[in-house]
Amino acid sequence: MILYISMGEIKLNSISLVASKNRRIAITGAFSALIILMGIPGLHLGYIQLSPAASLTIMHIPVILAAVLAGLPGGIVTGLVFGLTSLVNAAANPSGLLDPLFVNPFCSVLPRMLFGAAAWGVFRLLSMVSVFPKALCAAVTSFLTTLLHTVMVIGSMYVFLNSQMSETMGGMGFVMVMGVILPGALLEAVAATFVCAAVTAAMSAASSKKAKIFSEENKD
Repeated sequence: MILYISMGEIKLNSISLVASKNRRIAITGAFSALIILMGIPGLHLGYIQLSPAASLTIMHIPVILAAVLAGLPGGIVTGLVFGLTSLVNAAANPSGLLDPLFVNPFCSVLPRMLFGAAAWGVFRLLSMVSVFPKALCAAVTSFLTTLLHTVMVIGSMYVFLNSQMSETMGGMGFVMVMGVILPGALLEAVAATFVCAAVTAAMSAASSKKAKIFSEENKD
């Protein structure tokens, strides 16, 4: 009897692990497809142009959600897709002063992959505090890592293309440029906070309901 129960538990755990893996793959694929759609050259669905030198983006939001809902691989893969769409847009349909710099993968792809990993790491750390609901962890993660994303992208330009970046920005250094784009970065952070918190709360509620139903069915 004990052996039968143990075998049943092992079988349920195996099914759960496979379902969890398939879920993460599906989430990563869905958000990657969304990023590609938003990043189609010429459409600018993921960018809101504010001036020749600056634009707001919402393309980082699927990366944060993938990192939160699908883990580290999801964050890195969607970050890679985000970076590649940015590179393609910069090469095929440049529309801003900084676009020529995004042709360099160290400025367009690398920081986005690191950003995806950072989003997972921050969410993971916050999730260790048991009293924090997942929606709150996602909200804080979104706000902090959106600002970090801006710092990483602009910073990479100064690290890898310092002379070109300084010339493009009229001699302004990193700190001055960050001061100029800070209002836009804060808007991006606020938007990401609300969207990611809402989506995470909905997904958590759906998962809890599904798990409860699955548990009751197995008891029967």
